[in-house]
Amino acid sequence: MKKTLLFLFIIVILSPFSWAHAQNDCEKELQKLIVVVESDYPGFSEKTKNKIAYNYFKKNLINKSSICNANECLAILKEYLTFFRDGHLFIVDNSSYLQRSKMDKKEIIKPGYNWHKKIINSKDSLEGIWKNEDFKVGIIKTESNSYKALIISARDSYWKPNDILFSLDTNHQGNYHNNDTSYFKDSYTLKNPKTLFFNKTRHYFLKDNANTLDTIEIKNRLDRLLGLYIEKLTPKTTLLKLEKFDYSFVEKIAKLIKDNSQLLEESENLIIDLRGNGGGTTDAFAPLIPYIMTGKTRSMNVEHLITGFLISGIENYSKGLPIDEEHKSQKSELKEKLIYYKENLGKFVLNPGQEKVDVNNYEPIAKSPKKIVFLVDKKVGSSAEALLLLAKQSQKVKVIGTPTQGVLDYANAYISNYSYNGFPLIIPTYRSLRLPDYPIDNIGIQPDIYLDKTVPDWIRFAIGYLEN
Repeated sequence: MKKTLLFLFIIVILSPFSWAHAQNDCEKELQKLIVVVESDYPGFSEKTKNKIAYNYFKKNLINKSSICNANECLAILKEYLTFFRDGHLFIVDNSSYLQRSKMDKKEIIKPGYNWHKKIINSKDSLEGIWKNEDFKVGIIKTESNSYKALIISARDSYWKPNDILFSLDTNHQGNYHNNDTSYFKDSYTLKNPKTLFFNKTRHYFLKDNANTLDTIEIKNRLDRLLGLYIEKLTPKTTLLKLEKFDYSFVEKIAKLIKDNSQLLEESENLIIDLRGNGGGTTDAFAPLIPYIMTGKTRSMNVEHLITGFLISGIENYSKGLPIDEEHKSQKSELKEKLIYYKENLGKFVLNPGQEKVDVNNYEPIAKSPKKIVFLVDKKVGSSAEALLLLAKQSQKVKVIGTPTQGVLDYANAYISNYSYNGFPLIIPTYRSLRLPDYPIDNIGIQPDIYLDKTVPDWIRFAIGYLEN
């Protein structure tokens, strides 16, 4: 299994469009969506073996689309996709995309005299001094009843004092600025009076009017909020919390493991808490493998369904890579892959040089935990499930909790050529060769020990299991 398994957030640059559609336009949109799914979705044949049921569902939905109004159309398109029950097949909408917009120049304001003191003493829940690992900002309330976050200090030299990092309104919406005069439209939540969270960009800020939080304390608090941290629980047992495998956290996870290598090596037992981890990329857990695996493993490979949008997606990615020595070999590999893919358009193929089964022999590092427990729940999916499939082959691993989400059979999601009103269809590009004998989708990976609701503290249960 390679690379990206799931995009939890898709960044879409929207161009102006009209929301007004004639009533029968929805039927046309549904027909276009059906054509794309039936030709490009790698799970279509397997999931429509009952042709009578599928055709009946499709016919009823087409009839429904022919009489619906424009406001109902997106819901009908989504309803069609529910037939396939695949978490990697969906239409991006307002709830899941980041809309990027552009400004002519940075926004800068000059606050009034003694503004720091004013916001520190303010009783407004948003006004004050806020920090994370990269920024220290002062949030002030404007005359228009909105809020502006002024840069006080920043790691990135692009940012200067009084630049606006983000703006907020009273309806929990805001704009989060980037270091290229663009910004994302986002929503925000006050998790508590001293924790501000941007829901889509997933930036955290901590309120520190008293200026008591140093860099280490800020990092530790933010790591816990993100669900990416390590902690020694007892003299024998260490906890590693990994709640995210998104691309944006790959380097952070690698550094977490590297910085705590001595603790991992000297721990007799390790609890890896994956609860809530919906996936991301398999690259995220690669540094952890030497501490987990023992001996030989067998892993079924995947087959890509070669489509025009898959080829164009790889071509665009390759064009975007820098032309330098560092990326020379990657560009060469992509070029060879594209030649092979174009020769096999419309077919299921293994990647060049791959076999149906990968057999690997893992040599454990000299010192590593003797016993490992994974804690899992129904929110664990995609690349986190890929880690579990591999780890369950280790002689020192047990999985404790509930069955996982079951989003692994069809993956490596791309933005397809279909979109509705600027909202694109995300579609997986391969199927696992475990199929049809060993499906995971909508079933999940089963734990070795099931924990029901009568077990209130799973970590305490795991400690008892490991140490008694």
